Amino acid sequence: MRGRRRPWILLPLPLLLLTACSPAEEPIVALAVQDGQPIGVLVTCDDSDANIRVFENDHQGEPGERTLIRWSIGGPPASEVVEVALLGQPPEGWEVADAVDSPDSDVDVELLTEFRAGVTYTLDGSSRRDARSVDFTLADLPRIGPDQVLVSHGSRSTKVVSRETFPRKARDRC
Repeated sequence: MRGRRRPWILLPLPLLLLTACSPAEEPIVALAVQDGQPIGVLVTCDDSDANIRVFENDHQGEPGERTLIRWSIGGPPASEVVEVALLGQPPEGWEVADAVDSPDSDVDVELLTEFRAGVTYTLDGSSRRDARSVDFTLADLPRIGPDQVLVSHGSRSTKVVSRETFPRKARDRC
């Protein structure tokens, strides 16, 4: 009889460990294209602060010798869905973050000022939740139509979905 109770006693332990984890990244950021320019689209989950980041993702060089080339913008969202021209002018109330080296690491940080052919970029962001990142190259831009966005699909791929579907599904994940 004592052996039958043991599984029930151990069952809550894994459940307790799972609740201690940080929340998973959610599909709340997407890439759109307007007039040939990449646009970051973020569903803010009704938070009072949000940010969108894009960085070069080339993985060249030794980990301690790589330069982080990024562009980051943040501020209070004026609506639930924020659209920001990547590398463009910030929306009212938002600011582009300076390229500041981290004092806690040896990583050099540079400001991303242009997109180049053949380079993979990663778009991510956060609001109440962290966004699942979207990798793209300039070659991906023509496949995104005016009423579409590029979103993360699985761990290493992307897919094009309708611009109407994206925020609706993202809201469900907030």
